[in-house]
Amino acid sequence: MQPTLNPEPATGHDLVLADKWSIKLYRYNRGDIVLLRSPEDPNMMLIKRLLALEGDWVTIPGSLELAKIPKGHCWVEGDNPEFSADSRSRFGPVPIALIEGRVRYILWPPSRVGRVASHVPAGRLLVKNDDALTDSSHFGAF
Repeated sequence: MQPTLNPEPATGHDLVLADKWSIKLYRYNRGDIVLLRSPEDPNMMLIKRLLALEGDWVTIPGSLELAKIPKGHCWVEGDNPEFSADSRSRFGPVPIALIEGRVRYILWPPSRVGRVASHVPAGRLLVKNDDALTDSSHFGAF
C-alpha cells in the first residue's frame, strides 16, 4: 500500500489499527483501506484500497474495458499499481466476505501516528451502482 502505508520501507513497517466492527455492521465506503484475506491464499492477509462495490463500474487500466462488479463482490487495489497484486492486476472482483477490517489509524512509527485517509483515486471509478448507465456521456473519457 505504498505510498499511503510504509512510504519509506527502509525505516520499517507501519503498524495499523483495523476496525473489524465496521465490516460486520456494513460500514465501509469506497476509498477505505481494508484488511482482507487473499483470494489465492486464505492464510495471507492483504491491505488494499476498496475502490468499488457491487453494481459499480470500474475502468480496467491499459485498456478500454470496463468491469461491472457482481453481487457480493468488490474491487480492491493497492496504491502503487506497478507493484500491487490486486483486482486490477490479478484477482478481478473479490468476494466482499474476504474483507475482515477497515484500517483506521497508523499507530507506529510515532512520526506517522494518525488517521488513515479514505479517497477514491481520480478516474478509476467510472459509475457508482446508484448512477444510471444509460447516458453515453459516462463514456466520454475514453
